[in-house]
Amino acid sequence: MHLLTGFGLGCLCLLSVVILRDFRHSWIGRVFLLIVLTSVAFLLDPLVDPQWRWITSDIQTALPGLFWLLCELTFARRPKLISIWGAMAVYSFIAPAVARPFVGPDDPFAPGVFLGWSLGRYFEYAIMLRGFWHVVSHWRDDLVEARRRARLFILLVVGGAVGWAAVTLNMGWSDELMPGLVTAIAAFLAASFLIQGRQGVLEVTEAESMPAANPPSRPCVEQGADALQLARTMEQGYYRTERLTLAMLSQATEIPEYRLRRVINQTLGYRNFNDYINQLRIADASRRLLREPETPILNISLDVGYRTLSSFNRAFREITAMTPTEYRQAGGKVPADN
Repeated sequence: MHLLTGFGLGCLCLLSVVILRDFRHSWIGRVFLLIVLTSVAFLLDPLVDPQWRWITSDIQTALPGLFWLLCELTFARRPKLISIWGAMAVYSFIAPAVARPFVGPDDPFAPGVFLGWSLGRYFEYAIMLRGFWHVVSHWRDDLVEARRRARLFILLVVGGAVGWAAVTLNMGWSDELMPGLVTAIAAFLAASFLIQGRQGVLEVTEAESMPAANPPSRPCVEQGADALQLARTMEQGYYRTERLTLAMLSQATEIPEYRLRRVINQTLGYRNFNDYINQLRIADASRRLLREPETPILNISLDVGYRTLSSFNRAFREITAMTPTEYRQAGGKVPADN
């Protein structure tokens, strides 16, 4: 047990060094480092004197919330930390610490046990599932290859280890060897992946919906031809196709998906396929809102490819910082700070 625990701590130290070296200036790197520190508490918990074990026990309950936060910052198109999910993450960490002096997790069922322990455990599972959803959602729409690899890495390595730790702690499954073994394997794989990928695998997604400031000025011949073919297809209004996917666009343009992903990302500067399509649709809708003042907004939203008015309004506000009605009334004058 002590040998595996020491090996696990050694791997966590290696991982923390890599994070501090390459990612310490980003919020994602700092959250990842907190996951490492809570993992240390998870490993040391069985070795700590019982009178001080409450410290490591309270620290390790932050693992599910930190995993959700990592996924939110890395993969959510518009990270929202102040939300029901954020509240659940905070509750799952705070409630056991507050309840511990008054009631234990194994006490007979009572309101204090439910509020202090059981409800927090349910929240842990909920926020971990939310984190997994961020990882797998829009998988094919992510145009940055390093981030696509990071999705698989976080899903299998970090998510698997955190999920296993949460379940074993909540279910009371005790094992002397598995915590050190699982932690060591996860930490070693994570360190290896970060060393190999360096900065690209955990890049912050700020301004993801906008073109890159400095897209490549001289794309290769093949990429330039693909860009022209894509432009011709979009000029014909193909972006108005309902439920448009990267695979559908690949078939329409006769450009393989990997090349199409590359041209949209590297030549046009978009990191997400849906953001690229939304830019084209909203630009079209903006012109029609001013050119056709009598046409209902719902009709315009359906014509440019949105299935519902609410999804159109949401995309329009994200890009212009105005609702379609406000945009039409303002004569197309978008706020200066947008």
